[in-house]
Amino acid sequence: MTALLNEIWAILGVALLLLTTLEVSLTSYYERADKTERQSAAKAAANSGVYANPELAEEYFKELTDAKARVWASYTQSQQTDYAGKFINVHEGTRRTWHSEAIKDDKRTRLKIFFFGGSTLWGLGSRDDFTIPSLVAKMLAENGISADVTNYAVIGDVTTQSLIRLVLELRKRNVPDLVVFYGGSVEAFSACYEGEPGVPLGNSNLEKISPKKEAKARISIRLENFALIRLLTGKTQLAGCSKKLDVLSDGALDVYLGNVRFIEAISRSLSFRTLFYLEPQLSDKTHRTKYEEDQLLKSEKRLPGKNDLYSLMRSKLVKREDESLEQNVFHDLRTIFADVANPIYMDGGHYGEDGNDRISRKIAADILALHAPPK
Repeated sequence: MTALLNEIWAILGVALLLLTTLEVSLTSYYERADKTERQSAAKAAANSGVYANPELAEEYFKELTDAKARVWASYTQSQQTDYAGKFINVHEGTRRTWHSEAIKDDKRTRLKIFFFGGSTLWGLGSRDDFTIPSLVAKMLAENGISADVTNYAVIGDVTTQSLIRLVLELRKRNVPDLVVFYGGSVEAFSACYEGEPGVPLGNSNLEKISPKKEAKARISIRLENFALIRLLTGKTQLAGCSKKLDVLSDGALDVYLGNVRFIEAISRSLSFRTLFYLEPQLSDKTHRTKYEEDQLLKSEKRLPGKNDLYSLMRSKLVKREDESLEQNVFHDLRTIFADVANPIYMDGGHYGEDGNDRISRKIAADILALHAPPK
């Protein structure tokens, strides 16, 4: 009996050793394969026609891989990690924004503008001086307005996180003249991905960037994290939200409007102005290039229903009568790329610098209407 047990334990030990070796080998293989896939996607984006200099764009995307990392932050759950590079620079969680060296006037007379949003506003796909906040700062300077513009956007931020970031700045008595909130699609993305509205995008994944002591307490073994499971089942396909569009769009819109009410109330109390922009999405672009069409299909395949959910949110927002909000609070940019034939999108949700330029012209014009310089 003892000999039989010893033989069984020996067989189990060998099997465990083989499985461990296979798991380690597969993990290494998938890491290399995923890295190759990311590099291939970056190369395709650089050569999509969105960028005038593909070689420079490839260099940018190599830098972006490290620069877009996030770290844990109190209240907001995440912030951008500090980074110093050729194209991307982040200091204390805030991405560098263009400022005119030619304007030497008293800083107290400058128009202080805060921008809040997610990855499109942060500038995923663009250099520091060509993000939307940077371009708006340039355009205002060209029109005689000295603007101190700060880009508080963080990749993946929903409006609740942006609202909290604003409150944290106000708590430090850092009060702006104008606050611009840009986004909307992340609200839909989060609701679709998480299966419920009102939570941060990738809520469960944010635990991975928490401090080590907290992370250790949250470690859990999930089958889908094993390379062997991936070998047997293939890449995990997200279920999406196609069957719950109506419910999720209502919930996401309720959360978004609730945040807007808070922001408007705070702005009235502290006497600063606000602008809210609903960003465009790739499906709004009528004349899509072959590359953009492929990216749209990939986007829908990765998370079915996400694009439809955002479209439904915007349609309901236009139709919904909300007496607690002033008229013309929202600026829907869904048509801004509608008739553009040139390449705009570098992936399924982010545009290049030409797209930023077109959007910035609209925002700058709206700001000039509110703060026209004296003649």
